[in-house]
Amino acid sequence: MNEIISVDIGHLISERDKLNFISLSDFNALENKYGHVFKEFQMSLQGKKSYLTLSLEEERSIPAIKSLAKNIAAKYENVLVLGIGGSALGARAVIQYLKGPLYNLIQQEHPRLFILDNIDPVLVKYYEDVIDIGKTLIIYVSKSGSTPETAALFIHFYHRFKEAGGDTADIVICCDPGDNGINHIAKSLGCRLLHIPHNLPGRYSVLSSVGFLPSEIIGIDSGQLLEGAHIAHQSIISDGPQQNALFALGASLFELALKGKSIHVLFNYSNLLSEFGLWFVQLWAESLGKKQSLANNVVNAGTTPLTCLGATDQHSILQLFKEGPADKVFGFMKINNVADGIQFTNEFPTEKEYSYFAGRTMQEQLHVEQLATEMSLVKDGKPCYSITLKDVSPKTLGGLFYFFEALVVFTANLWDINAYDQPGVEEGKNITYSLMGRQDYNHKKSKYEQEVSMYNAERRIYSI
Repeated sequence: MNEIISVDIGHLISERDKLNFISLSDFNALENKYGHVFKEFQMSLQGKKSYLTLSLEEERSIPAIKSLAKNIAAKYENVLVLGIGGSALGARAVIQYLKGPLYNLIQQEHPRLFILDNIDPVLVKYYEDVIDIGKTLIIYVSKSGSTPETAALFIHFYHRFKEAGGDTADIVICCDPGDNGINHIAKSLGCRLLHIPHNLPGRYSVLSSVGFLPSEIIGIDSGQLLEGAHIAHQSIISDGPQQNALFALGASLFELALKGKSIHVLFNYSNLLSEFGLWFVQLWAESLGKKQSLANNVVNAGTTPLTCLGATDQHSILQLFKEGPADKVFGFMKINNVADGIQFTNEFPTEKEYSYFAGRTMQEQLHVEQLATEMSLVKDGKPCYSITLKDVSPKTLGGLFYFFEALVVFTANLWDINAYDQPGVEEGKNITYSLMGRQDYNHKKSKYEQEVSMYNAERRIYSI
């Protein structure tokens, strides 16, 4: 396997069950139906008109990020990243895949790295109990600079950092360029400021300073992440629809959505991919869940993403997948080559429930269980695709990020929707701003307070 990513869509197709799968004739007709959309998408990538390609241009920022990361690692024992959504999920996925879930517990030469993405005061207190804030560098990531959750976290930890005698000039702020509060604060503090490309939404920003700086601080080569993205990019723009992994998967998933498969399950068969699954959920949901098309028609586009962990979730949600509503399409993801294979010894040779493990490896068992689960679902009329990753490397992960980002944008083009905005989340922000007393939203406060009163009057509360 020379490629870094392999995509198998063979079990989205079936001649036996044309209701739940795509028939072979319909699959062969996908190029005629959607090929023009894909070719336009390829041209936007080739001409660097797509916002996705802004990440590829971030290569020029890497030397400065490497230098900054080296200085941070030499001075601080801990790094605390404050972000939410795309400002946190991508970096988490990088750390989990390349350093493992126990990174902060392992003695090493790099700082411990924590990512805080919620305003739960109990969680914040736990973080404060674990880290010495005076020995902790703060990285504040907010594309707009106005996201209320991360703004609140920054206010709190900035105060604590100052109290502990921290040098506020060391703080790093990652945000959009612009004349706004977050840039004013960075200027007044004289702290380090990294700008995210203006047209690159937060959920697509992992291949920028948002993901690169945390990666470099803990010893991950961001240049290799970007090299993997370049490999995926080249494959997407070079291959015609009939040979193109992205076209085959994207067009098939769209066709299945039109057939009523409204839930897209990503079943990851490695704990190293668990955080990637959460990154995928935000990317898919926020990019594709749109009420209106680009032509302002009501389309209620999108499918609901769900992430699962194999083999663990075979023992939680698989029963529903097998025998519940036939409204899902399943993607399975596994890693082909992992280091430190564990081989089972023959400890209980007289017991049939245990003796068959002898000489087998744990990775072999995990892959067998993945195959068994996938085959079982297909036999029950559930369409499945699979993605195999070459290895645990920055290059492979960078390619995977870019592939899924491109998959989402191409799928959005098929729906004729905007893959980069998120109008559905704005009303909740506006209500929060008003009720919390933000000055430029005071004119809406009385309206929302009346709505809250009406909402509370409609509650029916039962006690236990």
